[in-house]
Amino acid sequence: MEQNPIHARMCGFGEKDRRPIDPPPIIRLTVREADGSEVDLSMPGNVNISRWILTADIYSADGSSPCSLVTNPATTAHLNSAACVQTIGDITMSVLNLSTEPPVVTRNLIGSLGASSELLRDLNGHLGIFFAFPDLSVRTEGVYTLKFSFTMLPEPPVMTSTVLATILSEPFEIYPAKRFPGMRKSTAISKNLFDQGVRIPLRKEKRVSRKQLIETEAEIRDDMDEDEE
Repeated sequence: MEQNPIHARMCGFGEKDRRPIDPPPIIRLTVREADGSEVDLSMPGNVNISRWILTADIYSADGSSPCSLVTNPATTAHLNSAACVQTIGDITMSVLNLSTEPPVVTRNLIGSLGASSELLRDLNGHLGIFFAFPDLSVRTEGVYTLKFSFTMLPEPPVMTSTVLATILSEPFEIYPAKRFPGMRKSTAISKNLFDQGVRIPLRKEKRVSRKQLIETEAEIRDDMDEDEE
C-alpha cells in the first residue's frame, strides 16, 4: 500500500450524499524477474500494463470477513397501509396486514471499485505502476479494511481472468455525520499523482484572513517586546 485510507463519513443509503474515503487509497505494484530483481520500467517493452486491473472490496477490521452487502433499514417489515376488509354476517371488519416482503440488500462499498494501472513517478522521481481509488464511499459506520485484488484482463479466446495477487489496507473508521472529525489535508502522494494527471480531488489549503494575519503579527511583536525587556 502506497497510501492507506484513514477515515470517512458514512454516506447512508441515499445516492446523492457521497463522501469519499480519505485519503484515497493508492497501491503500487512491483514487478519482479524470475531471480527476484525488479523489472526496469524505464525500458520500453519490458512490461505491458494495458490489461492490468485492481478491484476493491470491503472487509471486517481484521480482514477475515467480507462486509460487501448491507440491509437498507428503510425496507424492513412495515405495516401495510392497504387494509383488508372482511364481512362476517352483519359485521364488517378492517384487518391491517403486516408486510413480509424481504428487505432490500445493497452494496456497502460504492463508487468506482476498479482502477486501471498507470505508469507514474513517485515522490523521488522513480517510475512505478500505480492504482488510485479516489471515488470510494461506505454506506454504514464501523471499522473496516479494503481488500484489493489484482487481475489481468484476458485476451481472446480466453474469457476468464484469475486473481494473481491481493493486498489488505490498514483498518480505517467510517463515522456517522455528527462524529466525523472532517477531511484531512491532501497528502504529498495525492498531490504528486494529481500533478501527473490522476483525477484525485485535492483539499484546498485553508486561507488566512487579513484580520487573522494582523493579529498574528501583533502577537509576534508583543513576544519580541517581552523578550527585550
